[in-house]
Amino acid sequence: METVGELVAAAVVDARVWEAYGRESADGVYLVGQPGPAMSFVIYRAWKVPTGFVNEEVRFYSPSGRLVYRWGPEIRRMVGSMDLTTEIDRVDGAVFDETGTYVVSFVMDGEIVGEIEIPVAVQVAPQKLGKDTEDGLKKSDVIWVGTQTGERRRTVPAWFTYKNGKILLVSQKESGPEEQTVPGVPDAQELLVITRRKLRDTSLQEFVASQRVLEGAEWEAAAAALADRRRSRNGPPGDAITRWRTSCHIVELTPSVPG
Repeated sequence: METVGELVAAAVVDARVWEAYGRESADGVYLVGQPGPAMSFVIYRAWKVPTGFVNEEVRFYSPSGRLVYRWGPEIRRMVGSMDLTTEIDRVDGAVFDETGTYVVSFVMDGEIVGEIEIPVAVQVAPQKLGKDTEDGLKKSDVIWVGTQTGERRRTVPAWFTYKNGKILLVSQKESGPEEQTVPGVPDAQELLVITRRKLRDTSLQEFVASQRVLEGAEWEAAAAALADRRRSRNGPPGDAITRWRTSCHIVELTPSVPG
């Protein structure tokens, strides 16, 4: 059976590595959490396909065999079998819920033409962020947190605690007067964080952060730290923690900023 064409070369590479090494780069995708959004990555393909328009698609299968992410389909024009058609696409906003070795299938007009294996791993978060970010978090009682879709932002002032490169905050499941409800918690792929200079209404820094909903022992440890931090708490810390168990999410945010 005649195939659609030939995949001569392919790579899936972290965008920072691609910018440094180009086609000599080693394959790999890095996540900011598990599950979590992937750092920007590049999909490189070199095709030998007859002249014409085709539907191109790239599928990412996790170690458990599930289809976790799909790029495309996109209509592309091939220059002909005597020449290479090179395609390079940058991917932002992909989310993976497993780490390990993925099988990446390169599909043209519904036919799998080639496959490669790539590693997907969590990038170790720095224990200390850049000085401006550290100052903005350590010297503020409140940060603005929420979502951004295009030009539309939904953020609220949120009290929090910060330690070792992580932000912890409480978000009440149903809006009410007891606690803050943060837009995007717990389902957004990433949250927008804005730090402010204390006692001033000017932004200090903006960045995005992946979120992880805490449970079990991690939830208890975070709740204790947050209850101790809560300045306007009524009653002993244990009362707040008891209320949060049924009414609130506690999430850990990992900022995506240079160390």
